[in-house]
Amino acid sequence: MQLGLMPGTPPEEMRALGFVALQQFFASNKQDDADDPGNDQIREALGTPPLALSAMTVHSDLVNGAGVVPADVARVVRLVRRTAALRGAFGDNPKPILVWHPSGYPADAEAADHAIFAGLVTALKEICQAAVESDIYVAVEMTRAGSVGSAEGYLRLRDQVASPALKVCLDAANIAPDRTPLVRCVRMLAEDIVLAHGKDSHFNSDGTVAGYGPAGSGKLDYATYIAALKEHCSHVPYFILEYYKSRDDMLRARDLVLQYL
Repeated sequence: MQLGLMPGTPPEEMRALGFVALQQFFASNKQDDADDPGNDQIREALGTPPLALSAMTVHSDLVNGAGVVPADVARVVRLVRRTAALRGAFGDNPKPILVWHPSGYPADAEAADHAIFAGLVTALKEICQAAVESDIYVAVEMTRAGSVGSAEGYLRLRDQVASPALKVCLDAANIAPDRTPLVRCVRMLAEDIVLAHGKDSHFNSDGTVAGYGPAGSGKLDYATYIAALKEHCSHVPYFILEYYKSRDDMLRARDLVLQYL
C-alpha cells in the first residue's frame, strides 16, 4: 500500500511528502450534475507528472424512508460513466473506482426498514449493472450513520445485489470496533476491499461516537488495522488519509501509518 490524501494539498507538495495518490469528489447529495468538476479539472488536480487518482467519490442517499429514490440512482449511474471516462488515471488500481458513501440512514418517523433495504438492493443492482458495462468498481464506504453501517450489513447487501462490480472502501474508524470488531471486519470484507482510509474515532462514555479526527488521535488500533489489511487483502494499492485539519495533523498521521506499512 502507498499513501494518498484527500484534496487540499498541492500535488508537488504531496509528492515531496511521500504521497502518491489523490481521492477526488463529485458534488454531494445532488440529483443533478451541475456542480460536478469536469474531467479536465479532475485530471488537472493530479498535477504533472500526475498523482494516481485513487477513486472518485459521491455522497448520495439512494433511499428514503419509503425505499429507492430513482433520481439519486440515475445520478450515480451517470457518475459511473463519468468515472469510467477517467480510465488511465487510476494508478495501480486494476479498474477505475467510484466510492459510494451513503449520506445517512433515513430519519423519517415512518421509515420502513425493510423497504429501505429493498431499495438499496434495487438501487445497487442498477448501479452495478452500469458498472459492469463500464468495467469499473463501485466501492461502498460503510458508516455508522448511514444505510450500510457494518461489515455484516454490507455482506447481507452484497448477497442480494450479487454483482462482481460491488466492492468496499474500508474506513475502519467508521464501523470498528463497536459495529464489527476490527480484525474480524477486515477478514470478513477482505476479498472485496479495493481501497482503505485512515482516520480515527472518539467515543462517549455510553459507547456512541463523539467525533472523528486524524489517524492517531483516537481509539483505532493502527498497528492491528494495517497488519490485518496486509495479511488478508490481496490488492489494496492505496491508503488514503483524511480528517486532518492542518499540515502537522497530516504529517503525524503519515508518520504513524508509515510505521506499519
